[in-house]
Amino acid sequence: MELVFPHRISYRDGTASIDEAIENLKAQKRLLEEGVRFLDLAVPNMTVESVRIRVVSVASGSLVSDLAVILVTTYQEDLEGKIVGGIEAVFGVDIPAEYEALVTLSALAVTYLVARYAYDAVRSKKPDRPASTHIEGDYNTVVNVISDKINLPTSSVENALNEAIPQGRRRSLIKSVTKFLKPREDGVISPVTVGGVGEISPETLKEYPSDSELAEIDESRNVDLPSALLDIRATDRDKNTTGWAAVIIGDKRFKKRMQMDLYPTVDAAALAKKERVKADVTVEGDRRADGSFVGKRIHLLKVLPDA
Repeated sequence: MELVFPHRISYRDGTASIDEAIENLKAQKRLLEEGVRFLDLAVPNMTVESVRIRVVSVASGSLVSDLAVILVTTYQEDLEGKIVGGIEAVFGVDIPAEYEALVTLSALAVTYLVARYAYDAVRSKKPDRPASTHIEGDYNTVVNVISDKINLPTSSVENALNEAIPQGRRRSLIKSVTKFLKPREDGVISPVTVGGVGEISPETLKEYPSDSELAEIDESRNVDLPSALLDIRATDRDKNTTGWAAVIIGDKRFKKRMQMDLYPTVDAAALAKKERVKADVTVEGDRRADGSFVGKRIHLLKVLPDA
């Protein structure tokens, strides 16, 4: 089944440069992909086979972007060959208006989770800073709305969110969250209107850490490796988060096989047919006292064309 969700973001005092607009769109794409990753885990009996994000329109001046998020989904069946529950019973062919913002809400859940992580990381270095109120409040609101829409307890929604975006991944998403919440390089905070949801409050935007504060956050748990060469050692066509493993070739820091998960945009079936690929990855791990890095898990972000 193919489901198309609209995604519209408007910044009243948006952006003045092409570069800022491009970075903002890239950030939205990354957060939407992460939102779909979370939604895939949260919705019972549904598996997202692929996700495509298409630009419908982008307006200059006050930055307004209209995107279409296209999900190709499958559903588990029971012994009688009937689809078991799942979201398709609600959607059918056309998505009702009350569900059109579901993917946007999922991206916002990821956004607020990472924003809270960033705030707490900065706060750990500044003991006099109070606990987050506005970011935390928006996070709880979005989780509750998603819970109502997919008819799951909030605890189940949060469990899926934490599984999709574990601690080790959140640091790598801070840049995308920053470019989404504050697209202007001059630091001006612009009111943000989210289609089908409402406004991101100015208080939340002000509470989000500044660039200088974010620069102080420890990056020791993640190493980004663009164009890495991977030997695929274990595959699972049915799941993107378990059952995969790979070895990074040509990097002396990573000699051992590691578990691997795939972004929703990665075609698992196509990848399972390959023994070696070039890809953009993030390695999650720990930093030793001597400064060396020990990798524990590979996050495969994008498979690159063969050289």
